[in-house]
Amino acid sequence: MARVEENIRGLVRAELRGPEPEKLLNACLAENLPLIRPESMDRWTLRLGVYEGDLQRLEELAAKCGCELRLLSRRGGSRVGKLLLRRFGLLLAAFAALALLLSASLFVWEIRPVGAEEISRGELLRALEESGLRIGCFWPTLDADALRDRMLLREPRLAWLAVNIHGSVAEVRLLPRAEKPEIPQDGGAADLRACRAGVVRNVSARSGQVLVQPGQAVTAGELLVSGSVESITAAPRRVRAQGEVWADTWYELTALCPPPQGKESGKAGARGRLALKIGGKRINFYQNGGKTIDGCDKIVHEYNLGIEGLFRLPLSIVREELRPYRVKELSRDPAEEIGQRMLASLAEHIEGEIVSSSLSTAQVDGMTVVTLRAQCREDIAQTVDITP
Repeated sequence: MARVEENIRGLVRAELRGPEPEKLLNACLAENLPLIRPESMDRWTLRLGVYEGDLQRLEELAAKCGCELRLLSRRGGSRVGKLLLRRFGLLLAAFAALALLLSASLFVWEIRPVGAEEISRGELLRALEESGLRIGCFWPTLDADALRDRMLLREPRLAWLAVNIHGSVAEVRLLPRAEKPEIPQDGGAADLRACRAGVVRNVSARSGQVLVQPGQAVTAGELLVSGSVESITAAPRRVRAQGEVWADTWYELTALCPPPQGKESGKAGARGRLALKIGGKRINFYQNGGKTIDGCDKIVHEYNLGIEGLFRLPLSIVREELRPYRVKELSRDPAEEIGQRMLASLAEHIEGEIVSSSLSTAQVDGMTVVTLRAQCREDIAQTVDITP
């Protein structure tokens, strides 16, 4: 118990030196000053303990008795109070940081659309903001059903959406609306005419009167399958001609290719700059941030503050790396690459396949003229309604 009381009140060990240290003991007894474990070291030296609150009275009595006082150690008392206060402050700061993280996780700091790639991210975020889901909103009060209804009214290209909250990240899963299939109108009469000139290779007609044969050359707009069918026993009747007419067609595509140049970038002379994003605002730590820097590649790295899947703070650090580059001549001719691009574009354009192709180049006024000649096999039948 005594040791506990000493830790609470504070114990100070002191050394007293003087010609007559016993006078100090008598003065302490007269002043009713408690001394703890006094110890005589020699004729002129005395060591004792005193409570921290009685230290000033001991110093005054030592001065009256002509003794020199020297503190040896301290234990408990105000030191314990300061330590407890410091620990309490650290504990309070930890609770405050935890409360800040918990409160930050109750707000939406990132919106992540998933699906509906045919709609741009900017359009989706703008529509979501107008519907009630925006950066910094308090998500526990968010009505997902009302948000879905408003979003579907604003964006007719969507069929459904669902909002999932992960910490402070709102994941919006979108389902695009399927296009209505075109239903052929069988009621109106129609012909099949050639959309392009070619040599017929195969005719497959489901209705109508075939007017061309395999091996026959046709021109664009020529009638292939007639919607007017003659009958031996009755007058001609009109139907909707349906079928496929496969023919060999030829294409010639031309493109201009500038002198081959490229760029070479390196780390020599590269520099970086920083910015801070707070919510939807950005603070640049550099000047002239809106000006384009010619001759440099800009690489942007953004670091979000938070833990993925748990919470996300509305703070992010943006680091931009500017790497200068120089234009140089390429060792290879890009004409072949342009020819491959034209070939791929032609394959997407036609309703069939490319049978053979050839590529040729010519120099005209310092420019390279690339010419692609291709033979294709495609369905050239085009439905044309018959006007009454």
